[in-house]
Amino acid sequence: MDRRTFLGALPLSAEALKLQIPKATDLTQPSNASPDPSFPPGVSYFTEEKLSQFVDTSASLENIPFQAICYNFPSWHPSPAQEKYLGQGWTEWETVKHAKPAFPGHIQPKRPLWGYFNEADPAWAEREIEAASRAGIHAWMIDWYWHMGKMWYQEELEQGFLRARNRQKLRFAIMWANHDWLNLYPAPEIEGKPALLYPQTYSVADMERLADYLLEHYLHQPNYWRIDGQPVFAIFNVDGNAGILKHFGVEKLRKIFDQIRNRVAKAGLKGLHIQASHVYNAGQTPLKEAGFDSATRYQTIAGGKPGSTSYYGEGIESSIQMWKTDHQKVGLPYFPDCPIGWDNSPRYARRAHIVIHRTPDQFELFLKGAKYFAASTRVNPPVVFLSSWNEWTEDHYLLPDEVYGYSYLEAVRRQFAHS
Repeated sequence: MDRRTFLGALPLSAEALKLQIPKATDLTQPSNASPDPSFPPGVSYFTEEKLSQFVDTSASLENIPFQAICYNFPSWHPSPAQEKYLGQGWTEWETVKHAKPAFPGHIQPKRPLWGYFNEADPAWAEREIEAASRAGIHAWMIDWYWHMGKMWYQEELEQGFLRARNRQKLRFAIMWANHDWLNLYPAPEIEGKPALLYPQTYSVADMERLADYLLEHYLHQPNYWRIDGQPVFAIFNVDGNAGILKHFGVEKLRKIFDQIRNRVAKAGLKGLHIQASHVYNAGQTPLKEAGFDSATRYQTIAGGKPGSTSYYGEGIESSIQMWKTDHQKVGLPYFPDCPIGWDNSPRYARRAHIVIHRTPDQFELFLKGAKYFAASTRVNPPVVFLSSWNEWTEDHYLLPDEVYGYSYLEAVRRQFAHS
């Protein structure tokens, strides 16, 4: 058996060995699995046949310059704001290392093939950039934390990426992760909200400071990702709890966005492309009226019932349906997102939602589906988002680990390196 086939078969081992996933008090069994004689009983799997059922595979993919934009969660280095609460030298690798398997066959803890590195080190940044660029990734959409001027995790970008000698091989953009920051390292075992470390708040004056910081540190960088010549600034939380639209309202937020765009234009740039990344209700949240230019949906298979499992193949199907619904309703250019997986048990233990049986071959079909979707909807530019590059505590990462090796990066390379 060759290495790719062997790696792809590993996550099916629990079913093949007839190991039982705990019910009720721990985790519930997945439901609605479609029987397939090619796989162990009860396993739901995303196949070429299902791909043709869910997307229009008649659309031509020839000569389309697809852009793979990959989210980057930069928590893998010491950051003073986190050390304040969690101790000197703390990084989220500690949460990864102490994860426990929830049932037989559950692959935890995750172990990076490269070891537990410091991504704020330019030498490590160079290695990551090389791996991403060789895989055909066009840009990293980097999570960025700003709470009334208080920042953390910017060190990966400012001390690592922007000082890397090969930085020109990869573009980057900022996604403002504007949500309350909680202590999930891990979260409390009992029911109840984790400790609030940094609440997300807003003011007009702070939005001006935020815009000035973006201009001074990022937007003028030659490898900043642009759409129609405009730097892309994404906002994660639009209409949720502590969301920016919920705070300001439609008219005030649009005025703030217009003022920021004018600020950017006066600084010599073409403008600013503002993207809605996640928390909104398609067809109900007035994204266009508030001043957003495009939309996507970060992590389309997360958010299952706490203490439950679901199949990755079913997650692909529900994601594609979400793309279709969002595209029809948002009233803006819409870009699909392909998550690698989901398992937040390192943070939530038995209250986690765990997606099981993720495999590189299903992920590659997912990528193909996103390309067909982008081609058939004629979205411009033809962007496909990937979540994520390095979210180890939620089980969506492309970086090589001790189980899958480089197989996920190879899947991306086959689909995007030639674009």
